[in-house]
Amino acid sequence: MAHVTALAAARHALLAKQGWDVERYGLMGAPALRILSSKERHGSIERAVRLLGLGSDSVIDLPVDHQGCLQADPLSHALQAVAQQPVIVVLQAGDLNIGAYDPFADLIPLAHAAGAWVHVDGAFGLWAAASPTYRHLLAGVAAADSWATDGHKWLNVPYDSGYVFVADQEAHRNAMTYTAPYTIRNAQVREPADWNPEWSRRGRGVATYAAIRHPGRRGIAELIERTCQYAHTLVMQIGALDGRTSSGNPRSIRA
Repeated sequence: MAHVTALAAARHALLAKQGWDVERYGLMGAPALRILSSKERHGSIERAVRLLGLGSDSVIDLPVDHQGCLQADPLSHALQAVAQQPVIVVLQAGDLNIGAYDPFADLIPLAHAAGAWVHVDGAFGLWAAASPTYRHLLAGVAAADSWATDGHKWLNVPYDSGYVFVADQEAHRNAMTYTAPYTIRNAQVREPADWNPEWSRRGRGVATYAAIRHPGRRGIAELIERTCQYAHTLVMQIGALDGRTSSGNPRSIRA
C-alpha cells in the first residue's frame, strides 16, 4: 500500500500536468501513463499498478548491468521512446535478490529532465541511510519524488508496517483525500485519512516509534552494520566451499 499511495500521487501529478483530473474522470480517455523500471523490480510494483488501474502492460522492464543495476543508457533510450507520455521511473534501493542499488545520482536527474516522476522502492535498502558505513549507496536518492520502505525487516515490527514518503504534498493529499458531510475537519490537525487509502487503520506508528526510540539513531546504525556483516560473512564462507562433502560426493544444498 506504500507503493499504491506513492504511485497514486504520481498518477495525480502527471495527469494534472496533462490537464486531466484523474480523481474525477478516472482513466478512461486519459493520456496513457508508462512506468519504467529495471527487470529486477519487486512484484509489489506490478500489484500496485494493477490496483491503480494502469495495467501490467504499462510497465516497461529495462535491462540491468552485471551487478543488477539500471544504467543511464537503457533509461535514456526508454525515456526517449515514451517522450510524449506521462512517465514514472521506479528505481531500486536494495533489490530483493542481491541487494543492488541503482545509481540515483545519475538516473534521477536524467528522469527529471524528461519530466518523469521518480519513485524509489527501498523496502529494506533505504535503511542504509542510517549507517555511516553504507549510506554512500544512497547518494542522490533524496532528489526522488517518492520513496517506500518497510518496518518489518530491520525494525522487526508487525508485517503490515510499510512507510511512504512523498515530496509533493499537494499531489499526495489530492490523490487520497475525501470529505463527507458527516465528518468534522480541523485545519490545524493532520487527518490520517487524507494521506492513505484507508479510513480506518490501527496505530502502526506506535510500534515503529518504540522500535526506533529504544535503540536510537546509533543503535539502528549498529543493527544495520551488524546484519550486513553477517550477510557478508555468510557469502564469503559459502563461496569458499569446494562444493563437495568429505566423502567426495557433491553437496546437496537445500533452501
